[in-house]
Amino acid sequence: MSLSKAKRKADGENRQFQDRWTSSYFFVDYNGLPTCLICKERVAVPKDFNLKRHFETKHGEQYGKYEGPDRARVILQLKKELASQQSFFHQVRKDADAALEASYVVSELIAKAGKPFTEGEFLKDCMLRVADLICPEKRHLFTNISLSANTVAERINELSNDIYGQLRNKARDFTAYSVALDESTDKTDHAQLAIFIRGINNQFEVTGELLSMCPMHGRTTAKDLFEELSGSLERAGLPWDKLTGITTDGAPSMAGKKNGLVALEIEAAYGDVLSFTEVRWLSRGQVLKRFFELREEIKMFLDNGKMTVTEFDDPKLRILW
Repeated sequence: MSLSKAKRKADGENRQFQDRWTSSYFFVDYNGLPTCLICKERVAVPKDFNLKRHFETKHGEQYGKYEGPDRARVILQLKKELASQQSFFHQVRKDADAALEASYVVSELIAKAGKPFTEGEFLKDCMLRVADLICPEKRHLFTNISLSANTVAERINELSNDIYGQLRNKARDFTAYSVALDESTDKTDHAQLAIFIRGINNQFEVTGELLSMCPMHGRTTAKDLFEELSGSLERAGLPWDKLTGITTDGAPSMAGKKNGLVALEIEAAYGDVLSFTEVRWLSRGQVLKRFFELREEIKMFLDNGKMTVTEFDDPKLRILW
């Protein structure tokens, strides 16, 4: 490549807007592109030839007659019109963003209060009536808030997905966690399994959230409940070896000694001691049984942590070991 071609290429790649183009061709720099003050059209390549051709072919006949102070006056007026237009569109975007945010805020309040999605339309009617009395000039702002039943459902779904994503991120740092399960029926007589989680990290920050709401179709056997729990923990990225306790509502399918959900948990491979909970399914004997099976590992853990427990070295108790 010749030196002259290389120079032309470099110049082309670093073209910048020149102030003289405003007075010569009625162009200004707007968001990095030359923009015509007259028709608001933008030119992709900022070259003198391109801007000159645009002005002469589209506006030369009407605006070419202005010279000196008259030309400067027309340019100033066109600049004011462009600034006003930009301000208008900026305000429109601002109002639209505020209406969208308000839609999410109201939808979240509806969800937290446990109200039906159709409450959104009722609340919007209330807003419009209040606006008519207090600030009628701003009624259009409330009109733009979308609170139909379908919209509220979509907003709540988006918010729940975001909350679930935050919970997954926190769950990665859990050093231990426990779950609570409650099986009940909704107003349509369909079984629902609510799974709550509480976890703690190395900074002793405790997080408690609703992990999942699982619709149960057909029978709700212990196996069905266990599969729903397993799936929820897997989707949240929660390992079984960090599970320290389970609390249930005491139903037979949950607390059965042989075929209940908790029995299927306990029979699975484990690596920790279940904490004692004052509910029917978990007796002190089960806790002591687990403690006894892990007695050597527990003693090693305490010794490594410089924690002395005299009972482990008691000769009378060592006979039981």
